[in-house]
Amino acid sequence: MNEGIRSLQIATVLPNQGTLDLIKSINLDELKLLFTQDTAYNPSTSSKSTTAAFSLPFAFPVDIIALEQNINVGIQDQTFALLSLPKAATTTDVEKRIITLTFDNIPFAVYGDKHSAFDSFVAGTTMGNTQTLHLSGKANGDARTAVGVLSLSDVEFSVDSTIQGLQGLNAKPVTVSSLDVKHGYSDYLLITVNTDLFNPR
Repeated sequence: MNEGIRSLQIATVLPNQGTLDLIKSINLDELKLLFTQDTAYNPSTSSKSTTAAFSLPFAFPVDIIALEQNINVGIQDQTFALLSLPKAATTTDVEKRIITLTFDNIPFAVYGDKHSAFDSFVAGTTMGNTQTLHLSGKANGDARTAVGVLSLSDVEFSVDSTIQGLQGLNAKPVTVSSLDVKHGYSDYLLITVNTDLFNPR
């Protein structure tokens, strides 16, 4: 009987479930945009804390150890920018299925015909309490499993993400830490100011 069980073969078919909705949410817990005059519509973008919650149609543990993503960013049904994150290491809470990643100095590439939508995003973020972004695109990744590291390709996602606004700089007093008159012109002064939105502890 043991020999028979070892050679037993059973034909089976796994059902095709179509495109799976794996990414449930993306939270930009910390987001920094650095503008210069030359990069007004291509600011450098960084985040020390971005998380993504995912689900899988099976129960065994999966540890996502690396991700690369092309993220289309939009507001009010208008996609206005592309954020291309190169492949980088990630950490995963395997039990809760939450991925944490960081990125640094990535161009927030605004499409040439969508400057007005980006202006609306910047204004809304500056003056409002919150700003809702629609994030969509595809991700590739490496997943550590019990049978080794597997490659995940073209994982599609489409989710809304809410970020905190600056509330017109009225949420907390602004502390000016330094002010310097850099240059004087015939009709204006060039002044540099360093400020902090949070009260020093």
